[in-house]
Amino acid sequence: MIYTVKRIDEDLDFGCEERPKGMPVMAIVTLTNSSGEEIRIKAEDAMLYECNINEGDKVCFDVNNKLEKVALPN
Repeated sequence: MIYTVKRIDEDLDFGCEERPKGMPVMAIVTLTNSSGEEIRIKAEDAMLYECNINEGDKVCFDVNNKLEKVALPN
């Protein structure tokens, strides 16, 4: 299934603690499907940069259940 990235927010929820040492910076990614349904997932912020995933992009989940950008035909 193809989703649209609606929003990307920094994950700041560490309870009463700070982010544990060595833990990667995470983002909360809000996705919408073609029916308008929304889901929220956590993804590594560095991976989003590496894959150039931004708000408005089309994405899907790969075989490892990680986000990947969808190349749409022109």
